[in-house]
Amino acid sequence: MKKVLSIFKFIILFFLLTNCNSNSQEEENNYDFYHGTRILDEYKYLENLKDSSVIDWFRKQRDSTSDILKNIPGKKRLIELQKSFSNNTKEDVSNIRITSSGAIYYLKRNLDKDDYPNLYYRKTLNSKEELIYDPADYKRNELKKYYINYYKVSWDEKKIVLSFSEKGKEISEMRFLEIKTKELLPIIMDMAVPSYGGVYWLPNNSGVTYLQIPKENLEKKDLFKNTRVVLQTLDDSSPKTFFSKKNNSKLGMKSEDIPIVLFQESTDKYSIAAIAGATPYHDYYVSKYEEQEDINKIEWKSLFKKENKVTSFYQDNDSIIYLTSENASNFKICKTSILNPNIENPKILVEEPNDKVVKSFRVINDLIVYTTTKNGVESELFIVDSKGIQEKVDLPMKAGRISIEDVNKFTKDITLGIRGWLQKDKRLIFNLESKNFEDGSLIKSDDLLDVSNITVEELEVKSHDGAMVPLSLIYKNGLKRDGSNSAFMIGYGSYGTSLRPRFSEKIMTWIHEGGIYVIAHVRGGGEKGDKWYKGGFKETKSNTWKDFIACAEFIVDRKYTSKNKLAINGVSAGGITVGRAMTERPDLFAVVIANVGFMNAIKLESHSNGANNTKEFGTIKTKEGFQTLLEMDSYNNISKGKSYPATLLTTGMNDFRVPPWDPAKFVARLQDYNSSGNPILLKVDFESGHGSSNSKTKRLNDTADVLAFAFWQTGHPNYQPKKIRSF
Repeated sequence: MKKVLSIFKFIILFFLLTNCNSNSQEEENNYDFYHGTRILDEYKYLENLKDSSVIDWFRKQRDSTSDILKNIPGKKRLIELQKSFSNNTKEDVSNIRITSSGAIYYLKRNLDKDDYPNLYYRKTLNSKEELIYDPADYKRNELKKYYINYYKVSWDEKKIVLSFSEKGKEISEMRFLEIKTKELLPIIMDMAVPSYGGVYWLPNNSGVTYLQIPKENLEKKDLFKNTRVVLQTLDDSSPKTFFSKKNNSKLGMKSEDIPIVLFQESTDKYSIAAIAGATPYHDYYVSKYEEQEDINKIEWKSLFKKENKVTSFYQDNDSIIYLTSENASNFKICKTSILNPNIENPKILVEEPNDKVVKSFRVINDLIVYTTTKNGVESELFIVDSKGIQEKVDLPMKAGRISIEDVNKFTKDITLGIRGWLQKDKRLIFNLESKNFEDGSLIKSDDLLDVSNITVEELEVKSHDGAMVPLSLIYKNGLKRDGSNSAFMIGYGSYGTSLRPRFSEKIMTWIHEGGIYVIAHVRGGGEKGDKWYKGGFKETKSNTWKDFIACAEFIVDRKYTSKNKLAINGVSAGGITVGRAMTERPDLFAVVIANVGFMNAIKLESHSNGANNTKEFGTIKTKEGFQTLLEMDSYNNISKGKSYPATLLTTGMNDFRVPPWDPAKFVARLQDYNSSGNPILLKVDFESGHGSSNSKTKRLNDTADVLAFAFWQTGHPNYQPKKIRSF
């Protein structure tokens, strides 16, 4: 009997020890090690999107969040308000392109009938429009819905490349359309990504170049590795590789680089290739077009290096005119030989301004037309003649943002797009000889929106290190600065991208309901030139969210709003901005909203385009890079037991840029660690990708959810649910 008991005790002890070791091993698996640093990652199981239990977790989050958002009153009102601020003709026009003949192509949707835009054409501005293609006709027999996410007209205007995307997916398939017959040719160009680099017709109209993702990448996490530029001709059933790491091994292209080959004008003598990526600056190469009969024997000669900081250029016979921030943080326009470039001592056509940034330019005949911007919000237009004499153009209205449409460089007229916070897109035609303007609108509107009761303040706020951060405030006249106003503040601060003025139904809806809309132009963006961009880049990235915090403190201290009335919002890389502002100063905000946001920076390289993004944010492969990424990692800066604001994150299960598990892990940890009782929600869309859908209906609903959640949590009386859930 004693022997039996002894054996029984041994078995129990064995199982206890085994179970203890098993738990210990499981706990150890929750840790990752980087350069000797141990990092807890207990929610990394969510990274396995092939696990049915993980998908079930996403479904539960979707259903729970949907139930909560549906319970907020006023959503229908927010949708109707957005519609009321849309163009009163009930039409929306975008992606306007003007051909060398002066013909105009554009995407347009009827806001009452069309969820997706159709492609239209006009021979001249005042001609009757003609429907070119309705995407509802594409693969009509399939249950899938496609929309046109890109198009490019051939130089001879006989054909168009149409890119069709299925719902929120970024990878599309492209087709050639015969303009005269409006029939699609049988060639299908699949695995295309026109949003990266574009599509370019060859000067002789025989085919196009475009970026293609290898099909085998669909089964890999590194979706954007070893992408290639392919050439698809009209008489060939399959594309040929034109520019790639494999074909152009001498150029030192990396597997994560994005190759591009472009033809800007049919009359250009040279084609230009780029080894590009997730930064404003790339390596550029040049080759004579006439020497490209055998694409496998093309000799690409170096034109610009990343260090030359060139952002745009145009050919001028055997010269190239380019925009650069090299030794000129506010940018300058230069000219040099295209085959024998003298980058160190080019001819300077436009000197670097002292108090504003040169933003864009066009070469028209022997003139240079360029735009400038101050603090990202005040734009001006200038013309430089062949003698170097510069003239400022007096615009008929104040411009927050000026865009110059791509036009024939031998034209006498240029078309400008004028935008502002309160200015719906205004299209003007400017005659370079008479210096007169005429209305170039494709949609006529007699009933102008009255914005006389709205104030726009453009300020600068001192940040933690003394840098002056531009801050835009938009609100109704007569606002009481008593801290009682709901404020909605946005920020971005990456890739040198500026938050520039544009009319927005979202902004107008928020301020119509009594709120203040705030735009923080933080470092990492391009509002104040290259130094401003590099001031929020890699090891200086903390300035991005510290600038954001300084702006938030400013509007609270000045009683525009108060801490319990302040909602913040960031999109994509803006997730770093709002996520780190929240984890560093959770007491400062009532609401945090991040749409498809980067929240887990140290895992950035495991994203499908992660290796490319190391150019902007850094790499975990070095100790210094890891420390930088850990500092900007919102997920790893959540503290257990701390009180956090109400939080809403969104994700799309077809997102190739920010995988769904990235924001999901942040939400999972925050739900477990948060002590405040505030709602922590993850809105999951199983059909969308990165960013908002091209569907107008879905965009209106998504915006209404965001605004309703913000109004609810900042105490707006019209958006308080009758039944309050406990969290």
